[in-house]
Amino acid sequence: MFKRNDDQYVNGAFTWFIGSVEDINDTENLNRVKVRAYGYYDSEEIKTADLPWATVIMPVTSASIKGNGGNHHLEVGSWVVGFFRDGPSAQDPMIMGSIATQTNGTQDIPTESSVDNKVYKSKAGHLIEIDNKDGKEEIRITHGKKDSYIEMKSDGTIEIKSVKKTRIL
Repeated sequence: MFKRNDDQYVNGAFTWFIGSVEDINDTENLNRVKVRAYGYYDSEEIKTADLPWATVIMPVTSASIKGNGGNHHLEVGSWVVGFFRDGPSAQDPMIMGSIATQTNGTQDIPTESSVDNKVYKSKAGHLIEIDNKDGKEEIRITHGKKDSYIEMKSDGTIEIKSVKKTRIL
């Protein structure tokens, strides 16, 4: 029989919060965001840079293994609901989902940085990239092992690279 420990994960307090996303530029690419959790990080003295990184819980359709899966689609200004994995210490936030809001996202909340790309990478290395940067709105689908791709450029041009035959039906 396993011995049960009373620690932060077993019999700990479930400490949940609602907050707004203030930074989505996770420089370590770990699918995290910085959230101003209302009731915990309300003080104007706490700068966005000083907020802890919050892990975004992904659906089971995302592998969430380094290099495989998709990234969250939260934007600055998104309202989220989550909990603190470390309970009342409130230093290890987890995001369970987003909730509807009437804010205008990045127009309402200043941010130090933002990420405009949405990326999905499959186990086989196939890649779907969506670039939302102003003036560079592009979509690219790449075959992981064959170096073939379809790219839709911001000017409306469609570029196809195929290592074998290309058929248009």
